[in-house]
This record gives sequence, structure tokens and C-alpha cells, in this order.
Amino acid sequence: MVSMPDSTSTRLLLLQLKLGKFRQKRDLGQHFLLDESILERISNACAPGTDTCVIEIGPGAGTLTIVLAQSAGHVLAIEYDHRLKDIHHDAFTDDDPVSFLYEDALRVSLSLLAGKLMAEKGCGSTILAGNLPFQITSPLLFRQCGPDQPWKRIVVMVQKEVADRITSPHNCRQYGILTVKLAYWWKITERFEVPAQSFHPAPKVDASVLVLEPLNTGQTPEVDDWDGLSLFIDTAFNQRRKKLVNSLAGRWPCFPGRDVFLEILDEMNIPRDVRAEALEPSIFYRLYRNLLKPRMNSTGHKDP
Repeated sequence: MVSMPDSTSTRLLLLQLKLGKFRQKRDLGQHFLLDESILERISNACAPGTDTCVIEIGPGAGTLTIVLAQSAGHVLAIEYDHRLKDIHHDAFTDDDPVSFLYEDALRVSLSLLAGKLMAEKGCGSTILAGNLPFQITSPLLFRQCGPDQPWKRIVVMVQKEVADRITSPHNCRQYGILTVKLAYWWKITERFEVPAQSFHPAPKVDASVLVLEPLNTGQTPEVDDWDGLSLFIDTAFNQRRKKLVNSLAGRWPCFPGRDVFLEILDEMNIPRDVRAEALEPSIFYRLYRNLLKPRMNSTGHKDP
């Protein structure tokens, strides 16, 4: 584990003093992380080297940015709040391998930014990191599901309840669409908790840091399957308290009819009254593929 040099601690202290005059907006989820030990642990989880660029979402005042910049080839920090420009201008110099983009992270293509950043800075890989505001957490993570993601690693801090959802096993209330979709592309290799007291101002809930590593190609869905599988998962959980057959009937465009659906459940040894939350991601994928296979009808011909 790499410890922060004294100069970094001094910069963090000076930055903390500047924050005394900044009015944070709770509706933007502006709870700035000031705990040096947590900042150091997040940076170590990212493990950036000089050949690695980092795209940081929601840098806020720039406390994590300062720490990441000690070892990364370059840090591109995407910040929504333009009011923080002056603080960033004072906290960073032209010698720092840091740049800021003042945009909504949901309105830019992170993949394109990653490719452009690697080309410009000569980096061999890119890490996605940041303290995600609650209101953008799910949509941003959903966008990291699918083929051709550029990230060597994803290290994000989220509200503890969101982390509970992402890491939930099946047959639990928290298990849902985000859990399943992330599981097709990412494995969670580390999780650690961050108490509310580590932030300024302290939020009402604790946070968790999740480290996600990409799955190998052979462990992920077929590329051509992803859009259809994604819609299948959405539909299955849309009315999660209903039996799966009722959730899909009339709502999933490829639903083959109740009789065929129940027959396939029987073939897979899945109870007919199963609900979406009872199926592991791998079973969902097998069920999806089986439902799309042509089947023989009563005349001995394949249904279209």
C-alpha cells in the first residue's frame, strides 16, 4: 500500500480550508470526502500507474483527484458544478497531470473520452473512478454494462444501500436489475465501508466503495445477445412481485405463450411459480436463450 507524501497531506489541508467558504448543494449530493486514510485506500484500490489514465466522476472539491494524480498518468475529472472551477484553479497547477471537464457525466460518452484520453496522454489503460452522487449512480453504472467497455477497473463510492443491491445474492429483496446486469460483465473484487463522518458535511447514510474488475470474454454474454437479454431482464423485474410467467406475458415482445414458457421452465427444473428475484444471472441467460430457440409444434414442424 502506497502512503501519501507529506506534500499531498498539506495540499488536502489547504483545500479543506478553502471549502470553509463554499456552500455545498445537497441536491447535487455534495458531500466531500476529507478522510485521508479513505482517500488513500481508494487510490490504492484504483492502483493507477504512469501508464494509466483515470476518468473521475464527481470530483467535488478535488480531494481524491489530488491523491490519484500522485501516481496516475493523467486524471480527467468530470464535474457538474461550475462553481467549483475557482477552487480547482487554486488547488491544481499546470504541472499536475490533471484536467477538468465541467459537464453532466450522463451527457457525455465516457467510452469516447477514455479512447481520446489514452491517445492524447499515451496511456495503455483507463480506470473509471469517483464518488457517485446518488441520483446518477444507477444510470451511470447501467451504461457500463455491455460489450466493448474500455475500463481496466471501476472503483466507485456509492451509498451503502446501493452497494447492498449490487452485491446482493438472488432470493433477496435488494436483488434486481442492476445486480443482474452488472454481474454479466463485472466481478466485485473488493468492498469497504466509508462512515458518514468521513464527509463534509456528513450525509445521513454511510457509503461503500466497490472495486469492479471486467470478466473475461468467455464469461460474458454473446455480443449479439446483449440488447435482447437486457430487455428481457428489464421486463422480468418490471413487476417483480408477480410470477415470472405473468411478468413476461404480454410485455416481453418474444414471449412464446404460456404453455411453451411453462414447458421450458419444466425442462430447466425451474418452478412454474418462480419470480424474477429467485433466478441467478446465469440461469436468466440460459432461460433467455432457450426461449428464443425454435421449437417443434404439434405437426412436427418448427414454430417460426
